Amino acid sequence: MPDNLSRMRSTWAESLTARVCRELGPDPSCYDMFPQWVADEPSALAALLARIAVEDIKGSSPLAISDHLRSTALVDSRVSRRVIAGELVMPVLRTVRKKGVPWQRWWDVSGLHVLLIELWAGHRLSTQPVEMVREELTSVWRTPVNMLETVLRNAVDPYVSLPPDILHESATGRASMCFQALVSGGWIKITRGDDVLRARPELTDRPDLAEVAKRLQSRTDLENAVDRIRNPSAEFLVGLREDLDIWDAQMYQVLSYLTAYEFDLLKFGSEDDRYVDECLAAGRGMYKAPLLADDALLWEPNMSDLSSSVPDWMVEEVVTGGTRFFHVQGGPHPIWLATAETDTHLAAMQASIEPGAQYGFTIEGYEDGLRIWLVFPTPPGGPSPPLRAPYTYSLAWVEHAWELLHLAVVGYVRLGVVRLAGDGELKAVGSFWLALPEELQSACKNAAITALRQLVGDDTQSINQKMANEGLDHTGTVAFWICENAKAEDIQEELTLVSDNIEYRKFMYAARHLARARAWEASCLLDGKDTREASVAVAAAIEDRQRAREILRADVNRGVGRPGDSCEDDMLLLGEQTTFAHLINHYGGLQIAACTTSAGRANFDLASCEELSRGNYFRKVVDEWVRLPQDAPGHVWYEFLKQALAAFSEMAEVILEIIGQHEFGRLIISPTAPLELLPLHAVPLRAPQAVTLSDVFDHVAYAPTARLAAAIKGSQRHSVAVEVLVVAHSGDGVPGLSSIVGPLCEAELIAGLCDDAEVISQEEATPDRILKAMSRARIVHVAAHGLTHINRWAAGLVLHGSSLGAATLTASRILAEGTLSGVDLVILNACRTGTHEGSGRSVQTLRSLESAFLARGAKAVISTLWEITDLQGVVFSAVLHAYLGAGMNPHSAFTDTTRYLRAGHWQDPSQGGPLLSAELAIDSVLSGWRSHLHQQATENPLFWAAFKITGVA
Repeated sequence: MPDNLSRMRSTWAESLTARVCRELGPDPSCYDMFPQWVADEPSALAALLARIAVEDIKGSSPLAISDHLRSTALVDSRVSRRVIAGELVMPVLRTVRKKGVPWQRWWDVSGLHVLLIELWAGHRLSTQPVEMVREELTSVWRTPVNMLETVLRNAVDPYVSLPPDILHESATGRASMCFQALVSGGWIKITRGDDVLRARPELTDRPDLAEVAKRLQSRTDLENAVDRIRNPSAEFLVGLREDLDIWDAQMYQVLSYLTAYEFDLLKFGSEDDRYVDECLAAGRGMYKAPLLADDALLWEPNMSDLSSSVPDWMVEEVVTGGTRFFHVQGGPHPIWLATAETDTHLAAMQASIEPGAQYGFTIEGYEDGLRIWLVFPTPPGGPSPPLRAPYTYSLAWVEHAWELLHLAVVGYVRLGVVRLAGDGELKAVGSFWLALPEELQSACKNAAITALRQLVGDDTQSINQKMANEGLDHTGTVAFWICENAKAEDIQEELTLVSDNIEYRKFMYAARHLARARAWEASCLLDGKDTREASVAVAAAIEDRQRAREILRADVNRGVGRPGDSCEDDMLLLGEQTTFAHLINHYGGLQIAACTTSAGRANFDLASCEELSRGNYFRKVVDEWVRLPQDAPGHVWYEFLKQALAAFSEMAEVILEIIGQHEFGRLIISPTAPLELLPLHAVPLRAPQAVTLSDVFDHVAYAPTARLAAAIKGSQRHSVAVEVLVVAHSGDGVPGLSSIVGPLCEAELIAGLCDDAEVISQEEATPDRILKAMSRARIVHVAAHGLTHINRWAAGLVLHGSSLGAATLTASRILAEGTLSGVDLVILNACRTGTHEGSGRSVQTLRSLESAFLARGAKAVISTLWEITDLQGVVFSAVLHAYLGAGMNPHSAFTDTTRYLRAGHWQDPSQGGPLLSAELAIDSVLSGWRSHLHQQATENPLFWAAFKITGVA
C-alpha cells in the first residue's frame, strides 16, 4: 500500500509541476537562458516560475525580478535583463493576472510557491546531501531562516514510514484486536474512503491523502472508544499505549515529510472553510481587461523619479470616477489605490514602506457594508491626527463581498500610490505591499461569508454571472453619482460643504489663505518675477487647506455638519423642467449620464455616443480645432469649428433620445475635458433645417454638477445698493497691452440703457476698487482685456495698474477677496473668459475665470469661448441689458440675445420694445454698425456661439 500511495503522490506532484511549466513557462526556444539543472528539472523550473509570480505581489518591476533571477543563478547572468523581462517575466505576469496561478487554489500565489519549493527540496534531498540542499535553499531560493528546517524535512516519498490501518494491524497486535472487538460490539463504525471524501471533498483528487486521513480517523475513533470501556486492566492499557505511541511516531514522520499544503488538507476544515474555497474557486476567470496591460499596475516606488506615467485605468478612476481611494481586483492581487494630494500625504504614504513602519487598520460598519481605514504612519514633523484612507466594501453587492473575502484569505494588499501634482496631472509614485493583521482578516472573512450566503447561498457557481450582471439596472444612477463626485473641484466644496461649526470656518479661512497665496504667485508670474518664495507659500497653504478639509469632512460624516441633500433633492431644487446632462470621457469614449425629474422623482439614464467613441475621435476633433489660429486665412478656423460641431450631432440627439417625448425647458450641460472648450449649445441636430440644442430648449446653460447648481440656486442672497455695475478698461497704461475702444463704448451704451448703473472706468478701475464695488451690485458687467494663462489661477481681467500683475484681477484674487452673494449675474465681455489653457485632467470642467465668481456667490456668469470683436461685444451687451432692463431673468435675457444675433435680426431695424431701445443706443455710439456686423457674421456665422452662460438663474 505505501508504494501505491507514493506513486499516486508522485503522479500528483509531476502533474502539478508539468501544469505550471506548461501554463507559465516560456517558449522552448528560450530555455537556453536557464542553467542546465533548471532546464532539465521540471520541479525547479516550476518553482522559478512561481517565484516570478510571488515577486509581483510586492510590486517588483520586471527588470527588478530579472536582476533577482540572475543574481541567484536561476537564470544565466549573461542574458540581458531586458530579454529576461520581456521573454520570461512579463509572460508569467500576464497569465497570472488573468487566470491566477495554475492550480486549484488559483488565488494563493504564495502558497503555490512554497509548495513547489518543498516539492523541489524533497526531490533534491533524494539525491543530494542535506547541507548542499540547505545551501541551495538559502542562496538560490532565498528561503527564510525560520522555514529552513521545515522545508528540509520534506521527502520525495513521505509514505515510506506510513503506519498500517490500525483496524488490521498494529505493532503488538493489541490495538488492532481492541479495534476489531469494539467494531463487533458496535462501539466503532469502520471509516471508509467514501466517508472521508464526504467529510473532506477537497481530497477527491488526492486518494493518497484520503487514505492517510482514513487511517488518522481510525486512530482517533479507537482512542475515543477506549475511553468508554469500563474498568480496563492496566496491562491492557499499557499494551494499547505502546501500540499507539509506535503508530503516532510513524505517522508524525509521514506528516513531517509532507508539504505544508498537504498537511493543511489533512486538517478537518469547517463548513465555512469549505464555503470560502468554493466561493474563491468560483470567482476564477472574472478579470478586468484594463488591468491586463503590461503597465496596468505600478511597480516598486522610485523616490528619485515621481514623473512616471500612470496606467490609464487609474486615470479613469481618479479623474473620470473622481475617487481618491478605491479597491479593485487584479487577478490574484487585492489592489488598493491611494492618491497623494499634498506633500504631507506623499510623505505619510512613503513612510509606510520604511522598516518597522507603524501603519495600521481600523474597520467600521456602515449601512450595508464595511469600511476599512488604512492609517498611515505620521512622518517626522507631520501633523496629527495621522492620514487615513477609506476603502469601502458594499456587502449588498456580490463583487464587493467576494473581493472582501479574497482580501481576508490572502491577507495582503498591493497599495498603488499616485501623486496629484501641478495643475491636476497624475504622477506614479509606486506600489507598496501591506500585510493585514489577523484580527482584521477574521472580521472581514466573517462579514464576507455572511454576505455571500445571503447573496448567492449554496449556488457558488453563480458568482461570476452575478458579478457580471449585478447593477445593470442602476448604471445610469451610478454614472451620474460618479460624475457628481468626479467634477467636484476644490472651489465647489466651498459652496457645498456647508456647516455651522468651527471646523467649517477654519476650512473657509484656509481656502481664502490659499487663494491669497495663489494670487501672490499669479502676480509674480504675470510680471516675470521670481516665484520661488510664492510657490513655497502656495504649497504650505495647500497643505493647510487639505488638512482643514479632511477635518471638516470627518465632522460632516459624523453628522456634526450639514453634508447637503441627495442628488435627487438637488435635481428637484433645480426644477422639474430641467435636464442635467453629464458628459463623460470614459476610456476615450463619450458617454452621457442624464437626470430628469417628474412627479417628484429623479430618473437617471446612461447612453453612449458610438460614433464619437471610435478611436477617441471627439478628443482628436477638439484638439485639432484648438490648435488652429483664429485668424487663419480662408475662414479655416470657422470651417473647422462648424465641422467639429457637426461631428457632435450624435451627442445632441442622444440627449434628446434620453428625454424622449417629455418637454423640458432647461438643459444644463456638464462638459468633460476637452469638450468644455466647444460651444456645445450650438451643436446642430441632424435635420434639414439648422436646428441646434439652443433651439430645442428654452435655456441651455453650463454647470459642473447638479449639486453645485442646486447650492447656487438655494444660496442666501444679500441686499445690494446698485442695480448694475459697469467696469470698463481699454488697456491703456498697462505694459504690453494694446488699447481697445470697445469697453468704453460699452460703458457709455449700458449707462444709457440702465436707470441705475454705476460706471467705473480707466484709472479708477483698479482691481482693489472693483472687488469692493462688486459686492454692492446685482449685475456686474466687465468690459476689458481678458487674459488666459497656463496657470489657471493667473487667468483674469486686465484692469488698471502699473504692471500686468498689478492690473489683472485674477481668478485667485477673486477667490481670496471676492464677496458676491448679492450678485445675480456677472457678464465677462472680454476675450476668452470662459475657456482655459490648462492641460491637467484631474478637474473635468470649470477651469476658467467664471468658476471663481461662482465660488464667491455669483448665481450666473456670462463668458466667452474665444476672441470677440469690439463690435460683437457692444451689440451683445446692448441687447442683453435691454432685455434685463425690461425685467427678464438672466437666462431668458441671454437666450433671447443669442437668438437675436444668430438669426440676424439686427439687419432690419426693430419696431419697438427692448430691441428698439438697444438698437437706438448702438446707433448713438456706432454709426454703420449693421453693415460691419453683417461682414463679421459672414466671415463667422457662429460668432454668437462664443457667448455662454454658466450657473443658474
